Amino acid sequence: MKTKRPSSHYILFALLVIVLIGGSYSAVMLTKKVKNLAETVSSNMRNTMDPKAPDPGKTKSEKYEVGPKTKKVKIGTYLERIEDLDIKQSSWTYEFYLWFSWNPNEIDLMGKNEKVQKDEIPFSIINGDIIKADKLEEIYDAKNNIAYAQYFVKAKNTQFFDVSLYPIDQHDLIIPIEHKWLDRTKLVFVPDTVDSKVSSRVNINGYEKESTVKLIEKPHAYKSARGNPKLDPGYKVDFSQLRMSLRIYKGGLSVIIKLFIIMYIAVFVTFIAPFSTDPSRYTVGALFTTAGANYILAQKLPPTNNYTLAEIINTFCMVIIIIMMSLLAVLPSVIFKDGIIDRTEKRLNNLITLSMFVFFLVTNILLAWTALSVS
Repeated sequence: MKTKRPSSHYILFALLVIVLIGGSYSAVMLTKKVKNLAETVSSNMRNTMDPKAPDPGKTKSEKYEVGPKTKKVKIGTYLERIEDLDIKQSSWTYEFYLWFSWNPNEIDLMGKNEKVQKDEIPFSIINGDIIKADKLEEIYDAKNNIAYAQYFVKAKNTQFFDVSLYPIDQHDLIIPIEHKWLDRTKLVFVPDTVDSKVSSRVNINGYEKESTVKLIEKPHAYKSARGNPKLDPGYKVDFSQLRMSLRIYKGGLSVIIKLFIIMYIAVFVTFIAPFSTDPSRYTVGALFTTAGANYILAQKLPPTNNYTLAEIINTFCMVIIIIMMSLLAVLPSVIFKDGIIDRTEKRLNNLITLSMFVFFLVTNILLAWTALSVS
């Protein structure tokens, strides 16, 4: 007569199936989520520094072509120092050299012939405050009909830093410069890509930097008459904007391991807990460790509506620990319901624990690999 299987076998097998399906689904969905984050960040950075692409979420320019009567002004920058970079407060302070070269017979760049703008600094830094702007040199070459002016500028910018891929985030530190009163129908900047550079002395704590800067000219649209009675309602105008960007980035896999090593140890402790006489001591300790890690992480990041890579990994580790705590509470009552443990129960129990551990490892590897490869 065939022996009837105990109910514990079916319960354990059902739990194993749930773990396999749930783990596979979570790995796929979390990987897709991180891939979408990385692609969005990469696309936004690319479009911001593309002279022909609209800025993400910004007013689209009227036109990108330069008119036949628009005068050209050569402009260049040399980034000398980054005094402060505060990702959480979305700001950075820096010093740089700025120069202009133009034909004074074609355009009054400095406003010397204007009553309102006379002796005024002719440029502005968009989304930033000019702390000081010292004119270092002004030259007029009568023979070649070229005027030249050089400034040393200290400024502070407010800039949104997308930290979706933190802790392996990368950013373009952008200096956006416009003329104060001459719009793009009168003036267009021509970037000096030969002499525009970044000083080797520039260092940013926690980040590495590229050795070169990128310069583009891009129209910047304003869709307001600003109450001016001379202009029609709905007035829209483009200004020529120079953008200089310096890309900064964090290292690869080592940064992830460095940030999450305590979290990973907490999860490993949870998987070791079943071999101890009092598993709850280890699992509760691991749970409090993840809670502390989440609190520390929240202090480092600016407020955001989206989950960052770091928060996704933290939450995933916390969920793994909670599931393991639940399994450690449920499995013994299922296995020892009849007071004994047979070979099948032991095998299924081990498979459930092993499956959880494998999904933990595979999912974390996939998340890190996806973020690093796409970004």
